[in-house]
Amino acid sequence: MEIIWTILHFMVLGISLAAPVGPINLEMIKRGISSGFFASWLVGLGGMTADIIFLLIILIGLAPYLQIELVELCMYGIGGGLLLYLGITTIYGAFTKRRILELGQPIQRNSFLVGFSIAAFNPINFVFWFGIFGSSIQSLSEKSWIIALVGCLSLLLGIFLWNLNIAFTVHFARAFIKEKILKAVNLAAGIFLTVSAFPFLSKFLNLIL
Repeated sequence: MEIIWTILHFMVLGISLAAPVGPINLEMIKRGISSGFFASWLVGLGGMTADIIFLLIILIGLAPYLQIELVELCMYGIGGGLLLYLGITTIYGAFTKRRILELGQPIQRNSFLVGFSIAAFNPINFVFWFGIFGSSIQSLSEKSWIIALVGCLSLLLGIFLWNLNIAFTVHFARAFIKEKILKAVNLAAGIFLTVSAFPFLSKFLNLIL
């Protein structure tokens, strides 16, 4: 009974982690609109790969090394710079005369890498994995490592299912959305990504100065 409860609890936790509108979801929506299911799904898989690496870091006890100032400096600098770049290019794409649905091929090539980079250098992910989830894993491992492993896999399953849901939804919905609405969605996503970059870049500058 405890295993069933652990599976449900951490699956819902994984969905809750992936569901809020953030850089990963917006990038999945943007690429799903432009290039279809696989481009969107690859972004989600890239982000999930970063999550798995964070999970392994917690399990082998390397989390304290990520709190070194140089690591934080790189995290804020690369994360903020990446979000700013994605935001500006997305806003630019929303104002071009080319149709969004014709921009597919160039985007698919780096979708996995972009998803991985956004998740790997997002400080918010650090707060969740090494704060909230890290303490949860510690409490589970005190009971049983099997329970802890089940919890980890259930969390990843929840994230995977949510990413799959977004990729499918955007892929099938884009055929029914007019071009002007697609451009408006891209513009809104670009603005959000750009605004999201400033807190990270501000923290980066504070660490330097």
